[in-house]
Amino acid sequence: MMKNISSAALAFLTMLAATPAFAQSSEEFFGSICEVDTSVLRLGNNPYVTPDGTRSVYTFNSRKLCTGVASRRNVKLECTTPLENWGNRGDRSAKNFVCTINGDQCGLTPKAADPNKPYLTATQSQLKVIGGIATLTCQYKP
Repeated sequence: MMKNISSAALAFLTMLAATPAFAQSSEEFFGSICEVDTSVLRLGNNPYVTPDGTRSVYTFNSRKLCTGVASRRNVKLECTTPLENWGNRGDRSAKNFVCTINGDQCGLTPKAADPNKPYLTATQSQLKVIGGIATLTCQYKP
């Protein structure tokens, strides 16, 4: 019986060695530049503006996860940053807004009809601000 298990294990390892790493595993990247645009939040008459006068904050506190097989890769981008001078605006969230992802690290190029080429247009997006900390999540699923 032990011989059969060893043969099965050897066959499985041989299969993994023959399959390209790109097709079989997830890849994770940290520290890419990420823009968190707060203009998608509904803030009434007092919109959030950064100390430099814009509605966007840039951060390197990011994580990009690439999963799936080469022909059907998924990309999930998560970015977190404090919003200076958020004040008493409370917790806010927004979803389903236009969010773009650079797919280069994941080996993805946008489809011909993607309006945000050379970037991928996310199929799901969400921005949450809790206690003045913004978390942006954008996901691309082909």
